[in-house]
Amino acid sequence: MTITVTDFKTHCLRILREVEHTNKPIEISKQGKVRFRIIPVHAPDMAPWMRLRSHGILHGQPGESVFEESDWEASR
Repeated sequence: MTITVTDFKTHCLRILREVEHTNKPIEISKQGKVRFRIIPVHAPDMAPWMRLRSHGILHGQPGESVFEESDWEASR
């Protein structure tokens, strides 16, 4: 949806609420050209590392090292 700067100034809070609820961006035009775009920003439901939970495969026992003894230069 595209609106004019004048309309945005008049109905700013209503427009911001609409963007928030519909999750659709709104473009604002000035002198017939789109100059601004208001887009919704979504707060993540959970931390990024929490989203990765239960998506991996554990190859080994908990607490077991994933490195071999030969991977360390000090052991050579």
